[in-house]
Amino acid sequence: MQVSYKLTYSDYKNAVRLHYSKKGKWTSPMGLFSLMPAIGSLLILCALVEYFHDKNSFLASNPPALAFIPLFFLLFPVLYSFALRKQFKGSSPHGKTDRQLTIDIDDERIIVEAPGLSETKVLWQAIDRFAQNEKVTMLYIAEMRFIYFPTRSLSDAQRTELNDLVARHVVRKQK
Repeated sequence: MQVSYKLTYSDYKNAVRLHYSKKGKWTSPMGLFSLMPAIGSLLILCALVEYFHDKNSFLASNPPALAFIPLFFLLFPVLYSFALRKQFKGSSPHGKTDRQLTIDIDDERIIVEAPGLSETKVLWQAIDRFAQNEKVTMLYIAEMRFIYFPTRSLSDAQRTELNDLVARHVVRKQK
């Protein structure tokens, strides 16, 4: 079975989401970072209450630089999004993310190819786990290393064939 596809930033985000959804919501950076705006809002609310309670002591005890701390908490998810995009661009050779990739999967091995740049051959014995949803398919080589590709690039017959191959070859099943 051979599949050609282009990876997008959306595919990368979906792979990261699927990876962390298998580990639990609170182990995900986005699960943790979703608390940051709430903390920032709480800090702003506390500052406003203190300001209206005693205007003179508020300015004496809170220099203007402390206003950046709640703003930082409010903007943390945006900063994470920029970091995730940078990580996606860094995962491709020369930062070019618009390349056509090919994955060839059969009973013996998996070959991932970026034509003209690289070719990676992985034997089924190296595949640790498998995860798939309607958006992305992932083959784990290690805890934090995986091959991923969009599920939309698979036909129904290819998806069934892949599931059969995984059932035959993956040593350790999902947790």
